[in-house]
Amino acid sequence: MVFAGLSVFIGLLADPPCRADDAKRVAEAAKRSTLNQEGTKPFHLKAVITPSNRDRDSGRTGTVEYWWESPTRYRREVACPEFRQIEIVDGSHRWQKNDGSYFPEWLREIAIALVDPIPDLDKVLQHVREAEVKRLMGSTYYSWQWMSSDGKVEKGIGASVAITDQTGLLFYGGDAGWFGSYHDYQSFHGRMVARKVGSATVETLEDLRNVANGFFDAQQAGGDPQPIDTVLVDEVTMRKNLLPASAIQWPPVQDGPLEGVLTTRIVIDREGKIREVGLILSDNPAVAETARSAISAMQFHPYLVNGVPVQVISRITMPFKTQRPAGSESFESAKSYFERGSKAGFPAATGSSPYRLRAQFQAGTSAGVATGEYEDTWFSDSQWRREARVGNSRYVRARNGENWYEFEEGPDSKLLQMVLRFMEPIPALDTFVESDWKIKRDTVAGTKAVRVLTGYESPEGKLDPDAKAYWFDDSGQLLQTYYLGMEIRRSNFQDYSGIKVARQIDVSRNGSLGMQIQVTEMASPTGVDPKLFEISGHKWTRQFTDESR
Repeated sequence: MVFAGLSVFIGLLADPPCRADDAKRVAEAAKRSTLNQEGTKPFHLKAVITPSNRDRDSGRTGTVEYWWESPTRYRREVACPEFRQIEIVDGSHRWQKNDGSYFPEWLREIAIALVDPIPDLDKVLQHVREAEVKRLMGSTYYSWQWMSSDGKVEKGIGASVAITDQTGLLFYGGDAGWFGSYHDYQSFHGRMVARKVGSATVETLEDLRNVANGFFDAQQAGGDPQPIDTVLVDEVTMRKNLLPASAIQWPPVQDGPLEGVLTTRIVIDREGKIREVGLILSDNPAVAETARSAISAMQFHPYLVNGVPVQVISRITMPFKTQRPAGSESFESAKSYFERGSKAGFPAATGSSPYRLRAQFQAGTSAGVATGEYEDTWFSDSQWRREARVGNSRYVRARNGENWYEFEEGPDSKLLQMVLRFMEPIPALDTFVESDWKIKRDTVAGTKAVRVLTGYESPEGKLDPDAKAYWFDDSGQLLQTYYLGMEIRRSNFQDYSGIKVARQIDVSRNGSLGMQIQVTEMASPTGVDPKLFEISGHKWTRQFTDESR
């Protein structure tokens, strides 16, 4: 029997970073990379925008060029096929010449990101101080929600900033009214400047020289009497300008909830017409295209600032209610399948009687194929310990009352962390959104099953590595799981206190067996030292895990 090296593709997990001063870290990253700040040496910058492979059909091509002396004295020229703008700022004076009535938001955001990667930094730092923090693949991610409401229902859109740990530089960031991804950093007089910003590539960044007289004249003749401005307006305020529209006819949906909430970002031009609609975030994605069409057709009175129409970034949030297609099968919620599956096959989920479970596993480790051990001692929901060991590596998670603990050591500790996941794979019920899951009939090794899936599935039925799927039989028993591109098959179910526990678990990837776990003992625990449930010096706070324990 051949065991593929699971440890090779388990390196996605990492420790959360120390949160001593996250805001200071983000502020320092922004300071190092912002050109539009006091102390920057005057520069000339030119960037060319070309679509990436992902959005090559978008038509989003253009140029951005700056001649910059200071934050209050510069000239910027932007251009794309449908719009051109020259803007000059000189102290309190501003001059603009526009060819086109609408400044595309994607172009405006790129133009800003090139010289100011985190606009409104003070507001972002407030979010960072309370953000969720995750470290993944060498970067630290600070995430929060941009909430919006139509006055009755509310929904959030994710916002975040990411820092590359090794360099301390920005990786990407985005919130209401700005977005950028930053790569290929090079030094410019002490500033570390990204030469690749989103779909823009900086072709020129040099010292400013040989500027003609009048080049920064913001009081010259010929400018537009009403410059184009873009402002952020909350949804409740913007809805006061919304003109009446027909009620939306929601389509029948095969999967997911029949009622829920959706939201998206919109950009409105100076005439009150919606020009850009962002990603539709919906409690049921099946209604997203209907929502997009309805939102795109909305019309507003122009939004005025000091009596002058401006472009607006805002949100549209709304409830939906629909039904199943006639004659279609109606499934239960994903939560129902998870609850039933937990109680059918996992003793800790029933809260019945204490137990000790022992297992052995074989896997490809950093030192080759090896045999390891797993032990789960459970007294109650607030007193348990789970541990996996192989070679010189160990991973432990425990709880004693209100205190949680985590300990790991050795080169294969991340592999051992996955052993705990394989033993209890059903996600905690407080960590997922019902609308993310699609449900359908399927089979596992000839057994009829219901598959509960989140993530992308190709038309040919191939699951994306980031997808998650669970297959349950008619009794609710979990037969198979798909996670991080791995297929986890559960078999040899045996009764323990009325619960059918899988005694064998096979983990494979691309048809190659990577790990085999066999339960060797299920019994009532005896002679357990209460100190077993404490790990001195290793208290743990749950973050970014959907594990039940």
